[in-house]
Amino acid sequence: MLYASVRISAILWREPVTPVAGVFWMFVYICMGVVPLAQLTTGASTMLARQVDDATLQAATAVTLLGCFSFDIAYNLRLFRHADRPAPSRTLRSIDTLRVFAAVAIFGGLIYVVQVGGLGVFFASRQEAGQALDQLSPDSGQAIRAIVSAFGSVGCLVALIFYIHVLRLMRHSLNLVDAFLLAALVVMNLIVNNPISNSRYWALSVLFGLIMPLIRFRKSLFNLAIIGGILAAILVFPLSDVTRRKAGTDAVLQADSVWHMISTKDYDQFSMLANTLSFTGDAGFAWGYQFLGPVLFWVPRVIWPTKPLDSGVEVGLWMGSANVNLSSPLWAEAWINFGVPGVVVTLALLGLVSRRFDSGFGAGKVSANAVGYLGVSILAGYMFILLRGSLLQSMSRLMVLALAVACLTAAVNRKSGDKR
Repeated sequence: MLYASVRISAILWREPVTPVAGVFWMFVYICMGVVPLAQLTTGASTMLARQVDDATLQAATAVTLLGCFSFDIAYNLRLFRHADRPAPSRTLRSIDTLRVFAAVAIFGGLIYVVQVGGLGVFFASRQEAGQALDQLSPDSGQAIRAIVSAFGSVGCLVALIFYIHVLRLMRHSLNLVDAFLLAALVVMNLIVNNPISNSRYWALSVLFGLIMPLIRFRKSLFNLAIIGGILAAILVFPLSDVTRRKAGTDAVLQADSVWHMISTKDYDQFSMLANTLSFTGDAGFAWGYQFLGPVLFWVPRVIWPTKPLDSGVEVGLWMGSANVNLSSPLWAEAWINFGVPGVVVTLALLGLVSRRFDSGFGAGKVSANAVGYLGVSILAGYMFILLRGSLLQSMSRLMVLALAVACLTAAVNRKSGDKR
């Protein structure tokens, strides 16, 4: 917690706006720092944490710090000769490209709504929405569900964010077609991306993706978003699960303090890392097999019966947990595959990619036509889901998000302005 505090303080103090690094250290501070410390000091914990002994907790702490060191060194170390060269600016391919993409996204959203059973499902509960999605293709596992929900929700979000940018900064005149598309995108996002039928982590990603383009490069507002996000995660997030089930939560939340509340609600990332360490001590490492699931997430289970389960599910089954919808933080995903080398390499790669993304965000200062920072804003918000895990659950929306940004933008050479 102290290490993440220092890194967040540096981000708030320094001039550049770095949304990806900001999200990473927010996650570490809250999920891997404040919550486990609150559990240790209050003596309260989730059912998952009660299965972890002191030695495993110490090992989980060491693994967490190892991952943080790896990320931090890779993010700040100049490994390549051109590491400090700013990322190329990215511009919108054309307004016509955006119009076509928006129309396709709206059509995909409509298919999504119809497939899950109509509008009512999206305003019932996450449990009912999930059950409706499960009926799409029960034999294929979650592959079809993930693909349908990803195309139905991510495309509408990306199109809306890009349209807002075009109208605000590129001073594009709003014709009848644009007005219709923009109105339709707002309505579709209210349906498919509302916080009632979606996970809170996805709602958080959507919110961050919408806020960061509005903040842009105003450092004071970025600092306010980081501080406000931390406070909201501790004070509001644990209370926001009233739409999880059809009849609300099973029991009324009773807590003596905010520390007791966050100790017993939702934040299972550190506990699941500790449980993953125990799992590998018993079952051994997967040696990359668990990584095949996220890479080949699009393959239905009916075609690949031995397709890896979510890492959180795998550990949950080993624990004998009644609820196997458990998180698997990136540290745990790396550990279950390759142990210490996996944690070092995985978090270091994330550090390198994060620095590149943050550099790309800064490249958006070049001109009003630059839109690369929009993609970085959305990807930064999605970091909450990637870090929380599991990777298998998060890959479908990540791939659709990356494809959407690639379709809408093109890299340009700053000096010549030529596309490359």
